[in-house]
Amino acid sequence: MAIKTFIFENNASKEKRHSQIQSALREYTGIDSAEVLYTSKGKPYIKGVPEDIYISVTTADEVMVAAFSSKPIGIDGEHMARFENGEVEKRPDYVALADRFFTSDEAEYVRDGADGERFAQIWVRKEAYAKYTGEGLSSFSSFSVTDGIKLFNKVNGVPVKKLNVVFPGSSEYLFIVCSEDD
Repeated sequence: MAIKTFIFENNASKEKRHSQIQSALREYTGIDSAEVLYTSKGKPYIKGVPEDIYISVTTADEVMVAAFSSKPIGIDGEHMARFENGEVEKRPDYVALADRFFTSDEAEYVRDGADGERFAQIWVRKEAYAKYTGEGLSSFSSFSVTDGIKLFNKVNGVPVKKLNVVFPGSSEYLFIVCSEDD
């Protein structure tokens, strides 16, 4: 799958983020009239280009990544420091969160490690797939990314892969992409 990523500093302003994404699209396509628009569920899509180009965007702490592909795509990322074991009283109950938002196999996977890293591994895969389909978080219960023991390489036939995004400090992040193979 041919994926092109653009990395930006995350910005609190939605308008500024959109402007950055719009600039990346124009740089990627070379077409000044190309536009990024959004579905009612917030999934970005591209208008004004002669061939199919798909986009997905993720923000993770200080970083925003826009990913473009010739195939439908979903990307998600997390800064893994968020999920490290810190002070017990400040640490979220990842098992309780998994029980609430994940399938039983996914919750079992988190429970077996009972740590934030396993929760994050599930979360980014689910969110990347939900962005790929455009269904959003409401679809989380309709698919699983693990059998409770190992993480799947595909969800409903769609490849789920780690994406190597390089920027200063990128080794502290986990990025996952869902996209059909070229």
